[in-house]
Amino acid sequence: MMIEPTAADIGRQVIYQGGHPDDREEGVITSFNAACVFVRFGRKAHSECCGRADLSWSHAPPLDTRV
Repeated sequence: MMIEPTAADIGRQVIYQGGHPDDREEGVITSFNAACVFVRFGRKAHSECCGRADLSWSHAPPLDTRV
């Protein structure tokens, strides 16, 4: 499933599903641009660039990412 995030989706949880069936991880959208969606996974300090086609929406409610 491909997602099309908007500014309102920053802080929303997504599921990354890579090429391997075991390559599945949940993260939070921190920003996006025309090329990719930036997702922070776990407690990592930096977000990773992910393709829209590799992401689907999580059913969890949005997180408040304001610091």
